[in-house]
Amino acid sequence: MRITLLALALLVTTLTVLSLGGGAQTLQKLPPATTTPSGPVVAELFTSQSCSSCPPAEKLFSELAEREDLIVLEWHVDYWDRLVHGRAGAWKDPFSNPDYTARQRQYNRALRGTGGAYTPQAVINGASETVGHRASQIAQLISNSTHAMASLEVSRRGDEAQIDIGAFEVALERPAEIFQLTLLPEQSTSVPRGENRGVHLFSRNVVLDAKQVGTYSGAAMSLNIETPSADHGCAIIIQEKRGNRLGPILGASYCS
Repeated sequence: MRITLLALALLVTTLTVLSLGGGAQTLQKLPPATTTPSGPVVAELFTSQSCSSCPPAEKLFSELAEREDLIVLEWHVDYWDRLVHGRAGAWKDPFSNPDYTARQRQYNRALRGTGGAYTPQAVINGASETVGHRASQIAQLISNSTHAMASLEVSRRGDEAQIDIGAFEVALERPAEIFQLTLLPEQSTSVPRGENRGVHLFSRNVVLDAKQVGTYSGAAMSLNIETPSADHGCAIIIQEKRGNRLGPILGASYCS
């Protein structure tokens, strides 16, 4: 039986039925948060400019980006790029990256027990997930984010910054990875082709680059990084990982 690309796209989207509110299968035991939060919660959106159900999620996350208690990140996946939507044709998301698709699949292996992916998908603190435009459920997951976070402070000096990370609540079973993310703070796009033809999109904190800059054992530490140019933003996240599965985020901060 012949399967069209559009049918495959619909199949990817309908994978949401497996577990829309999944909780983390934590890769190592983490203590609960104290009564005083030590850092912001990270809200990630996996999206695509070629996904017709994504604009409401991008609008929601643009609003969440105004909150001082959140680190909001927008990752653009690439599996919609080659899909043709009749006369509307295809649209390759200029911010899509196969590495970000891989990141989403690593989350889903841990959170949903499958390497399948769908958009829009929200992941909160690396520990829970839901559909990216479900505002009430996302708000609940943010308020219920209960694992401990390491304190993380960034001191900028010109083109460089010093990252000071506090000791974790308990010794970590395995080192976590420290990533520096380069962000596009705001992006406005009028999509000319594809499923979103004619739609105007407004995005916040689009991830342009992600590179590992160190590891975190749970002991207090400092490291220095080069910050991006003035028209780009920057964020630091500490995250556990085992094999092809991503675990909870253990610390995060914007660079400014």
